[in-house]
Amino acid sequence: MNNVVIVDCIRTPMGRSKNGVFRHKRAEDLSAHLMKGLLERNPAVDPASIDDIYWGCVQQTLEQG
Repeated sequence: MNNVVIVDCIRTPMGRSKNGVFRHKRAEDLSAHLMKGLLERNPAVDPASIDDIYWGCVQQTLEQG
C-alpha cells in the first residue's frame, strides 16, 4: 500500500434496531450496496486500485458481536 486516502463516506439507512426492516439483512450484504454506491459516486476511483477497506459497526449483533 503506497498511499492511504479517504475518498468519501456513506452509511446504511437507519431502522429500528431489534425489529427493524433490516433485521434479516446481513452486514456484508448491506456493505456491498454501500461499496457499489461509493464507486458510482466516484467514477475516478479504479476498483482494482483498492487494496483494503475499513468498515465500522456501531451495534454488533449475532455473529458480528
